[in-house]
Amino acid sequence: MRYELRRATAEDAPGMFETQVDAFDLADNPMRLERARASVFGHPEAHIVMVDDTGRVVGLVHIGDTWINVGKCAVLKGDVGHVSIRTELQGEGLGTHMMRWTVEHLRDSGYHLSRLGGLMHFYSRFGYEPFPRRFVEIDLQSVHGGRRQIPAAEVYPEPEGFPGTVRAYDEVRDFAARVRLRYRFDHGRSGAQQVSPEAEPPASPAPPDPDAMRWVYEREGQVLGCLFAVESPLEARGEETVFSIAEFAYDQAHPDAAGALMRTLLARAARCERARVISRLPFDEMLTEALQLAGVSLARKELHQAVAGNMILLLDLAATLRRVAPELTDRLANSLVAGWEGAIEIAIPQRGACPGGDPSAVTAGGALPGEACWLVIAGGQVSVDTAPGPAELALRMTQAHFVKALFGIAALTELPCVRAPDLSPTHRGVLDALFPRTKTGSGPWG
Repeated sequence: MRYELRRATAEDAPGMFETQVDAFDLADNPMRLERARASVFGHPEAHIVMVDDTGRVVGLVHIGDTWINVGKCAVLKGDVGHVSIRTELQGEGLGTHMMRWTVEHLRDSGYHLSRLGGLMHFYSRFGYEPFPRRFVEIDLQSVHGGRRQIPAAEVYPEPEGFPGTVRAYDEVRDFAARVRLRYRFDHGRSGAQQVSPEAEPPASPAPPDPDAMRWVYEREGQVLGCLFAVESPLEARGEETVFSIAEFAYDQAHPDAAGALMRTLLARAARCERARVISRLPFDEMLTEALQLAGVSLARKELHQAVAGNMILLLDLAATLRRVAPELTDRLANSLVAGWEGAIEIAIPQRGACPGGDPSAVTAGGALPGEACWLVIAGGQVSVDTAPGPAELALRMTQAHFVKALFGIAALTELPCVRAPDLSPTHRGVLDALFPRTKTGSGPWG
């Protein structure tokens, strides 16, 4: 039997749905079943399918597109998920073949990065490496206060005393303000999803729904913040109710907006006997302080998994650096080493380090060998060259090191790939200028 791999069409949707239900045994899981149905019938073009000689779908991969900010530039990430092979064909190498083809397709299609979640010993063979996940969590449990336990409903009553008002989101009145807030909140924030200020309102705007967890904060007729949340039963552990913040933005000149909106959500969540709120809010000191001042306790969590979890693949080092070169140029111009000139070699010797295994035995199937390029700095401009040449600094790093520095999760000089004691003050200044730690967004990369 021969198999073909290609982008899916609407005609493939029934076969994709059947394959996914079979591969993940979804028939008795109504919530996951409906999510699978919505994905394949609502967005069939976002999938790659494997079909046999008869045209029957026997495998599929979902690819979600996200542009992620690197300062004022952005890189394109392909989020790989729902990797499915019909059960009667599993174990024959079709999943491996499909994933290798997918990785080559992503690189050839101009993606810079790819992310997925899964077993690391399996996906490392395609070049993926472990990468952290970040999220902010608020666990609404009773609080020990002196001689008694204070219940969550008492800790988080309906908010009072704020200078503005929280009201239900009205798509007709608030759409433009919501887009503006989201753009300003995340514009230039590395690691956050790129938001266009030119978004068009829906043709059929939804009326305000007082029961929906969709609110804006208004003060003197001006919308200063918005928060959208949903119940997320798939995230629940045991007998708890989990709420997920799907969208959040506020004018950082008005921290009361952040506090009032979050307190409104927590008052709703506190009605449940046991509740938790999860979100991909940025690790931003201004936001954390605004919430603390409003009486909101939170935990900023960063997960570093080693068996199964989040993984990253750098598809094209040179193309990624070229994409962000204007941002690197601006960073250098605004630093104390603006006049420095020279070349920095950045090399990714291999892709696909597997925890607990032999990294040298892991390959990307020939599709993605190691890669090196040179950041050339001259006349105040940063450019990228792939031809070998002399370099003042030669850095060897993993994909994870590079992407952490790219998104500002860590400064490049903090990472093991750079021996900071060996750097001259000037070289340290150059690397800190180009790749600093920043107020990184937490959602799209993990």
